Amino acid sequence: MTLELIPDGPAAQAQAPGCLPAGRQPDVFEQLFDRVGGMLAIVDEERRFVAVNRACERVLGWEPEVLVGQSLLDCVEPHDPLTVLESPDQLHAGAPWPAHTVELLARHRHKDGSWRWLLWSGSAQGQRWYASARDVTEWIRLEHRVGRDPLTLLPNREVFSSEVTRALARHERSSEYLAVLFIDIDSFKQVNDSLGHVAGDRLLAQVAERLRGSVRGGDVVGRLGGDEFVILAETLESELDVVAVARRALAAFDEPLDIGSGPIVVSASIGVATGTGPTSTADSLLHEADMAMYRAKALGANRFAMFDAALRGDVERRLEVERDLRTALAGNEFTLHYQPVVSLADGRVVGCEALVRWQHRRRGILAADEFMAFAEQNGLVVPLGAWALRTAAAQAASWHGVAGELVVSVNVSPRQLTDDGFVASVRKALDDAQLPPACFCLEVPETAVLADPPKARARLTELRGLGVQVAFDDFGTGYSSLLHLVQLPVDLIKLERTFVSGLSATSAQRHRAVLIAVTGAARELGITVVADGVEQEGQLAELIAAGCERAQGNLFAPALPAADVSFESYRARVAGRTSGRQPSRR
Repeated sequence: MTLELIPDGPAAQAQAPGCLPAGRQPDVFEQLFDRVGGMLAIVDEERRFVAVNRACERVLGWEPEVLVGQSLLDCVEPHDPLTVLESPDQLHAGAPWPAHTVELLARHRHKDGSWRWLLWSGSAQGQRWYASARDVTEWIRLEHRVGRDPLTLLPNREVFSSEVTRALARHERSSEYLAVLFIDIDSFKQVNDSLGHVAGDRLLAQVAERLRGSVRGGDVVGRLGGDEFVILAETLESELDVVAVARRALAAFDEPLDIGSGPIVVSASIGVATGTGPTSTADSLLHEADMAMYRAKALGANRFAMFDAALRGDVERRLEVERDLRTALAGNEFTLHYQPVVSLADGRVVGCEALVRWQHRRRGILAADEFMAFAEQNGLVVPLGAWALRTAAAQAASWHGVAGELVVSVNVSPRQLTDDGFVASVRKALDDAQLPPACFCLEVPETAVLADPPKARARLTELRGLGVQVAFDDFGTGYSSLLHLVQLPVDLIKLERTFVSGLSATSAQRHRAVLIAVTGAARELGITVVADGVEQEGQLAELIAAGCERAQGNLFAPALPAADVSFESYRARVAGRTSGRQPSRR
C-alpha cells in the first residue's frame, strides 16, 4: 500500500524508501519495504531505480544509495540476451510500462566483480514499475550443466537433438515439413583474432538474441558450440515455408551488431535439411544441414543452401572417398607424377613438381584436388605427406647428376606445416635418400602461412635451416600481399593458376599490371617467380614480357610418372617455346 503512495516527480527520489533524507524516520510501511527478505525495487519511466531495499545490497553488494538513480539497464550486462515476456522495446527509456506483469531475466554485476542472475517480475502503476527479484544464479548454473549453453542460454547439442527427435516422432504421420537449419557465422575467427574473445562472446550473445527474434513461437534455437547455431522449425506446410524460415534467419544478420567497440557487420552461411520420412533422425538431419551449410559457404557465403538429392550424392561420394582413403596408403595406391619447371630465359628444365595421384581401384587415377581436402580434414594428410616426401626425395636423388642440378618440389599441406614432427620428417627423407638439400623444395600454400604468420615464419626458418628451398604456393588467391614477401623466408613464389589464366581474359590488362608489380618486387627481394598452369602461347608471351623467370604447365609438358619423364624431349620442346624470348627487366 505504501508503495502506491510514493509520489511521482522530482521529489520522489529523495522520499523513496532505501534513500531517506537525513533526519526523517521511516514509517511502518517503509520499514517493511526495507526489511523484507526478498529484493524489491521501484523503477521510473526512464528505467531508473527510484527505490531499492536492503535485500538488493545482500544479493548484489551495492548500497541502496548507489543503486538509486542508476538505470536498470545500465546495471546489467548489455550484451546478454534478456528473456522478456513483452517486446524488448518496452524496456527502452521513455516507453510506457505495460499495466500487466512483465518478467525479465538479466545478469547483474556484483560489487565484487562476479555475476548474479536475477529474475525480475513486476507491474506498473502510473509511470512506475513495482517489481521484485529473485536470485536464480544457482538455478541458471544447474540449467547450464544439464543442457543450456552458458553464454547464450540456448539449448546445447544434447538438448537440441532431443527436441529434434521428439519433433520427428510428432511428424511421423504428418505431411507437414520439419526443418533443421545449421548456421555458421562467416569469418568469425577474424573477429576473435582482431577484437579479442570478449568481443567475440558479445557478438555470439547478440546473434543468439537476433536468431530468437527471427523464429516463430514454437521454433527452437540452439547453439552447438563456437559460432555454430541451429534452428528447429516444425509444422511447415511446404518448401516455400522452409525457405521463408531460412530467409528470416539470414535477415537476422542484416543490421550491424554493437559489441562495445563499435558497430560490426557479420554474415552467415546457412544449411537447411528437411525431415519428411521415417528414415530421418536427429543426427542425420544435423549432418545434412551441416553439409548444406558448407555448400552455402562454397557458393560465396552470406546465403542459405538446401540439402537435396544432388548434395546427398556428393555426401555419399565423400564418405566413400574418406573410407577408401584409410586403406589406400597401406595398399600402396598412391603414386607421384612429375611436371617440369622451365627457365624462360633459356628453356632449360630446372626442376619438377611432384604431384600426388591416387590409383583408385574402381575410379582410376584421381588428381589431388579430388581427395586431398578429405585427407586434410581427417588427419591422413600427415602420413600421406611423409610418404610423398620420402618418395620425391628418393626420385630426386636418382635424377641427381643425370639431369643436372634439378630441384624437385613437394607440396606441403597446412596440417603438415603445423605438425611438430614435420621438420624431422623432412630431414629424415633427405638423409635416407642422400639428397643434397638444395635440390629439394617445399611448396607451402598461402592459406597455411596466413593462418598464423608468426608461427609459419618460425617453421619456414627451421626448414630453410636444413638447406632446402621454400616456395610460397598459390600466390594471388585473394589474401596475399606483397608485404608477406618481405616478412617470410621464401626463395620462390608460385603464381596461382587462375591468375595466369586471367592473362588471356578480358581483364588481362589488370592482371598484367599486377604481374609486373609482383615480378618487380620479387626481383628486388631476390625471390624467383614461377608461373603455374601455363596453357597458351599468349600467356607465355605475357609472362616473359613481365619478367617472370620460370613457368610450368601443359604448354610445355603434362605431369607424368617418373618412368615416362624424358628430360631431353622436355628440353627440345621447351626450347622451341622460349627461343629468342628474353624476360623483360622493366
